[in-house]
Amino acid sequence: MADEKTQELDIQALSELQSVTEEASMTDIKIQMLALAKDVLERNAALQWEQDKTRGLTITVDEIIDQAQKLINFVVG
Repeated sequence: MADEKTQELDIQALSELQSVTEEASMTDIKIQMLALAKDVLERNAALQWEQDKTRGLTITVDEIIDQAQKLINFVVG
């Protein structure tokens, strides 16, 4: 009886640990994709400025988030 209870608690603990680990992994992926999206957008803006002076070097947070979301969808999809 005690062994069954211990096994149930172990299974529950492992399940919770796996869930926390998956959430942490997704958070890490999101942070990495935000950084990557920011770098790409900044590089593209700088190139456009050098080529035809049509865009300034400012990038909005919304643009970064949109591009990061596209990257996340690609990575996990």
